[in-house]
Amino acid sequence: MLKTVAVAPNTIATNRLMKLWTVRYLPDLSILTQPGKRFPSADLVATASPQGRLKTIEKVSRFLQISCEMAGLETNSLYAYIPNIVHLSETRRIACSVKQVYDRTLEIYAQQESPGHFLKFIDSSPDLFGKIAMPFLMLPAIPCLVAELEPLLLRLQAEHLTVQDSRAIGFLTTQFHFSTRELLKQLTPYEQVLLSPYLRFIEEQVCIPWQRMCAAASSHFSSSPIVALVEYLVPRCHEIAHATYQQSVSHYAKAHSRRGEFSRSDIAASTIRDLTMIQGYLLLSLLEQNIAAIEQELLPLCVMVFPSVGVAWGLVEQTLHWLIEEILRRLDQNQQALILPYTQSMQSLFADACTLVSSLEQPPSFERLEAGSTTETR
Repeated sequence: MLKTVAVAPNTIATNRLMKLWTVRYLPDLSILTQPGKRFPSADLVATASPQGRLKTIEKVSRFLQISCEMAGLETNSLYAYIPNIVHLSETRRIACSVKQVYDRTLEIYAQQESPGHFLKFIDSSPDLFGKIAMPFLMLPAIPCLVAELEPLLLRLQAEHLTVQDSRAIGFLTTQFHFSTRELLKQLTPYEQVLLSPYLRFIEEQVCIPWQRMCAAASSHFSSSPIVALVEYLVPRCHEIAHATYQQSVSHYAKAHSRRGEFSRSDIAASTIRDLTMIQGYLLLSLLEQNIAAIEQELLPLCVMVFPSVGVAWGLVEQTLHWLIEEILRRLDQNQQALILPYTQSMQSLFADACTLVSSLEQPPSFERLEAGSTTETR
């Protein structure tokens, strides 16, 4: 559940964490690099120019409404068998509200400062180009972006997700995920590099408590070992999530949910986001020095959503185990001592939820690859 919080921007710990949050949304220039070819700086500069951004916005605007509606229908189909989540009659209205969030995001995208014309001649490497051009390519200041988009997201949440059911939050997250997927299909690689950080920010703002982590950091001294641990882990969240996902796929190669096989690239993206979300709640609990956020928000969400979309709770628990292993193996003994009470509490809560889940869970369907054989779990 998206919750609004006030962030004290003048504390050292908060400012440092805010910078790490911002780095998550730097454009990934490496995907434009091709072996044996010069970096396409001229094309990227042209796409990032005012004229290029306007062209991108016009293109997106042409299919934005239909993309949001298609995503809404797909989301509704995924959750349709769950009573009282979102009625089909609401799907179009939700799509219109989601479109408003994207429209405002495009307005912000259009206001980005243009890179200098001379930058198109720096085509020797993405690293050199990135060092000089990144201020013109990255998102505006996170607090400004939050101030612009958070009211729209909160209103969307309040107007349409009135059902007191945690699965409704899963509906909203899935709606944005599917909408973003449809939008990116229509863009050139250069447009994807520049616009996808904005779209990823929207999706994460709905479900990952980065802003609340920054607010919680304000209660700590800048020299706090807890803050140091959080600062160490935040840049590694994606790496940890990706490694955990790969381990899950290697053990449960034929796992699938109602959306399809676990190994599909689009499901991989949403799974890695979910694993990042779990880390976000773990680090939030560490900063708040209690497990309320895990117990009252994360666990109910996972209990309601994962079984509802056909993900077996046994797979959820095992994947959580691997996620925690990935975190701990990157830490020294002192760091482990700080986070272990929270990881152990999280695992206990998820284990204790098994009885409740059994009454909600759809028939699990995933296959685990044992040594030399495949054993199907029913």
